[in-house]
Amino acid sequence: MEKCYFEFEINNNDRFSKLQEFFYELKKDKEKDNIISDDSKWISYFEEEVIMKFWWPTSHELKEYETLWKRTPINERFTSPKLQHPWDFESMIDAFANGEYDFVSCERISNGKGRIEFNPWAWPYGGSSSFRALIEYHGFKILSEDI
Repeated sequence: MEKCYFEFEINNNDRFSKLQEFFYELKKDKEKDNIISDDSKWISYFEEEVIMKFWWPTSHELKEYETLWKRTPINERFTSPKLQHPWDFESMIDAFANGEYDFVSCERISNGKGRIEFNPWAWPYGGSSSFRALIEYHGFKILSEDI
């Protein structure tokens, strides 16, 4: 398959640098098939304001969510507003670890524009919503995509 990408507006150079560092460290570990879903390894790549955009559920909230999931009809589980929440940090890392794609690049392509490229192995490859969350939680606006 051809490379897929997200192009986005860079409105904070420090955040972009951290995003880029995170991307390439994750890429290195994915190439070794060794991405560990340990928050402590990855959290330092994110500013506190970005970290707070993730869902950090308590054990009680997780139990409530599980109960609601089981009570919701199967055909409504992925669309019910009651079951919608931001990505939790560990699930995002896990999605990157298990996504069937290679990380290609995360580069500035112009003064205020960045681009993340990834190369799916085949269809379906696990989706791109983890990339979308990574970009948007950093406060960057997605300008175009080819996924």
